[in-house]
Amino acid sequence: MASLGQELKQEREKRGISLEEISRVTRISLRFLQAIENDNFEALPGGFFNKAFLRAYLNYLGIDEKAILSRYPHLWRQVEVFSGRKEAAGEEGLKSFPWAKIVSLIFFLAIGLGFLFLLFQLRPKPEPTITRSTIVEPAVLPPEVVEKKEEKKAFPPQEINLKIDFIERTWIQVYVDGSLKLDGIKHPGDTFEATAHQELLIHLGNAGGLNYTLNGFRGKPFGRSGAVVKNIRITLENFKDFLEEESPPDSFHQNSPSSQP
Repeated sequence: MASLGQELKQEREKRGISLEEISRVTRISLRFLQAIENDNFEALPGGFFNKAFLRAYLNYLGIDEKAILSRYPHLWRQVEVFSGRKEAAGEEGLKSFPWAKIVSLIFFLAIGLGFLFLLFQLRPKPEPTITRSTIVEPAVLPPEVVEKKEEKKAFPPQEINLKIDFIERTWIQVYVDGSLKLDGIKHPGDTFEATAHQELLIHLGNAGGLNYTLNGFRGKPFGRSGAVVKNIRITLENFKDFLEEESPPDSFHQNSPSSQP
């Protein structure tokens, strides 16, 4: 019986579709598509991306995903085994790291720095120069000015409102407070909006294929066009780090439910 990769390659060639076309439309790297057709799952990124790439490939060719799974029940187990091998290889790399050499280098550096510090302490110190300075009394603001500044004190937001405008074909997953709200391929002109009270978790197959705002403020790009980025975690505490403005106005509380009439 033909392998999964051989069967997919035959179906693609029957339809007269090139790998370059699938790569251009799905934004999946050409080498990942070649790895799928060569049954080389070890070359894939691992985790949920393996399944996502296969689903996008099957959907583009118009092949029933359930039929493939019924004929190749071992497929997902094989993908998980390859992912586990990559993690084990990473652990072996840590064990073989030359820790002894690094510790020795740090030890000798510490001795050298201590010697330099001792020389610096033994150098004759220059006589202190006495300069006359004018003491400036701190300015006292009128009570009205102080009250107005206190009124502008910002309150932390109670929610995160996410709005996305897609500008390129993009595969995306969005979890809102732990619930999957968006999963699939979006096209230029598509939009998406969601509100989280705790956390947003985003996975992207084309990091540069969208523009977005958080609580009405424009967000920084997640990455370049065609880049695969996963585990983008946005919370009430860190969402300002994703904004293009260095210090957003102190009016985020206006977007929270408590500030609405």
